[in-house]
Amino acid sequence: MISIYTDGACEPNPGAGGWAFVVYENGVNTQIRFGGDVSSTNNIMEMTAVLAAIEHCIAHRMKFTEVRIFSDSQYVVKGCNEWRHGWARKGWEKGKASLKNAGLWKAIAAAHDAFPCAITWVRGHSGIEGNEEADRLAEVGRKHAIEHRITSLEEFAA
Repeated sequence: MISIYTDGACEPNPGAGGWAFVVYENGVNTQIRFGGDVSSTNNIMEMTAVLAAIEHCIAHRMKFTEVRIFSDSQYVVKGCNEWRHGWARKGWEKGKASLKNAGLWKAIAAAHDAFPCAITWVRGHSGIEGNEEADRLAEVGRKHAIEHRITSLEEFAA
């Protein structure tokens, strides 16, 4: 079983943000990844963490049935599991307005369609090891973005 814990952080919100994911294979931490942006929001960082985790699964050709991604953002979990199909049918609009973060939601939807894994909500700051580690690393990503004035996700990867 592969469990991936994700988290995002932003201080202030909006402001400098960080994201992270931690991979556990059979209960052992095997991989971490984090990043950040000096100008972001908490929701964008939470979404980016989940997108990065799914992309990691695709890149490493992980088995679909053995992967569960955990997020402490109900917005992201419900967006991935419930709302994205309706948003796509409606042209990524919400009512008469454009959907906030539509580009990122489209990327998550495409990745999740390519890698249909379970995305599950977990209570944040409740002592769950993977969630606590992802939270700590998201803050590392946020501080790194500030130190290096990183202004895009692509820049962080460079």
